[in-house]
Amino acid sequence: MAKVALGVAAFIVAAHGLIHLMGLVAYWPLAEMKELPYKTTLFGDRWEVGRAGMRLFSVLWLLAAVGFVAAVGGWLADRPWAGPLMAGAAALSLVICLADWSAAWRGALISFVILGVSVVALGLDMKPARFPAYVEQTPLLEQVPVPDGLPEPVARFYQVISGDTVPVIRSAVITGTAPLRINGITLNSRFRFTHDAGQNYRHYIESTIFGQPALKVNEWYLDGKGRMELPFGTTENEPAVDRAANLGLWGESIWLPSIWLTDARVRWEAVDAQTARLVVPFGAEEDSFTVTFDPQTGLVAQMEAMRPKGTDLDKKTRWILKPEGWQQFNGVLIPSPASVTWEDEGTPWAVFTLDDVRYNVDVTEYIRGRGL
Repeated sequence: MAKVALGVAAFIVAAHGLIHLMGLVAYWPLAEMKELPYKTTLFGDRWEVGRAGMRLFSVLWLLAAVGFVAAVGGWLADRPWAGPLMAGAAALSLVICLADWSAAWRGALISFVILGVSVVALGLDMKPARFPAYVEQTPLLEQVPVPDGLPEPVARFYQVISGDTVPVIRSAVITGTAPLRINGITLNSRFRFTHDAGQNYRHYIESTIFGQPALKVNEWYLDGKGRMELPFGTTENEPAVDRAANLGLWGESIWLPSIWLTDARVRWEAVDAQTARLVVPFGAEEDSFTVTFDPQTGLVAQMEAMRPKGTDLDKKTRWILKPEGWQQFNGVLIPSPASVTWEDEGTPWAVFTLDDVRYNVDVTEYIRGRGL
């Protein structure tokens, strides 16, 4: 459906652009056109521009036509210049249609709509400034040996990311940017995730338009309870939200992966040569992820779990976390960027890219705060 809508929109804009060639033909003039009779005045006969002025005016119609068609081509090819070119062509078209209002008022209305949509699209495409790094620096991290008896792909994974030892991580402050899809609209966003490792987290997200905050999200998982504060409502005291948040806590721990070894409540179970089961605590219960490892690199290729998506505890959806790249922070190789997908949506609703990670900093008060 989205591809069909994109194709229809592209056809309409391209056709609108090609119609501008009529202005070139009529006002050069190259031929007589009943729809656009030749004249040497603009703005309702208020401005006499003469024959030379009308030739310049006809060239502006040609430029608008070329701009629209080129912008559509760039749009379909996902080129970054397509949006600004579309907005520029629409603005030029609007001006020349206003100058020839009696004959081109319909075109003015169409160009106005295209200009409005283009400006909104440019605002959505503009990336925000990054959040500043957390004020406290990562101290020297205590190292402990990787334990024996791990499933083969798990042992190889830890060897690749940190060697024979792993750091003891008690907290993490993770700062970065991400495109987030909210109600079908993708907004460029910046985030800070704060973890009391294996226990609690706080999420603060700002989604932006023209680089300015348009939507702020405060989300907590504290003492086994989840709470989400959104501009359009707050959700809390929901068992499904609590369980989903707990899975989020342990899934995001891929950014502090040694916790999967150093927390005595967590265990790995063998599945096959490329897969293992990660069992994590949930209060007095347990939950689990299926983790797949890349046979060439040894790194995590994907981890997934059945996770509540709404407030119905019995309705769970496959939730997929997939590293799209790896970067080293504080001596540990961790995923960046990393995508998160709900299976029923088919494509990632977020792709997180890390700017900064601080481990073992004091988050006692910060994790229970609000905002940055």
